[in-house]
Amino acid sequence: MAKKRKLTIRERALIKAIPKHKTMKAAALAAGYSPNNPDQSAYQALNAIKLKMPELMDKMGLTDEALIEKHLVPLLNATETKFSQFEGKFTDEREVIAWGPRTSGLDMAWKLKGRYAKSDEDGAKVGVSVIILNSPRPQRPAIDVPTNGNGHTPPEE
Repeated sequence: MAKKRKLTIRERALIKAIPKHKTMKAAALAAGYSPNNPDQSAYQALNAIKLKMPELMDKMGLTDEALIEKHLVPLLNATETKFSQFEGKFTDEREVIAWGPRTSGLDMAWKLKGRYAKSDEDGAKVGVSVIILNSPRPQRPAIDVPTNGNGHTPPEE
């Protein structure tokens, strides 16, 4: 039987401290991690939390099936009511597609399925990057070209 993984006291404290602090270093120190390399401690703790998260979500009733059935599908069918008014009185209402929740639901589904391009730890996309530099060329000294007196260069022999 697999051992149930729970968050440690410091991992819980780190999760609570992250929104309150500007840096991961400050959050790690506030959570009680050692002042020796607190950035590295926070990074390792977050990776450990990521590994435990699926089990914790399942324990809370947020299984894959429940998330899809109870949350994602309703988002993909979301509508909203638009009201119009004239001289302060409501004159009409229409049911329209709620594009905001639908797009966020699709975004969530694509992320869960891993359909977006992979990114490295810093959030940069992994793969080919094209950088176009549009900078002026440096000034070069003019080249003196001998002329035959009439402004034309003599033909080469």
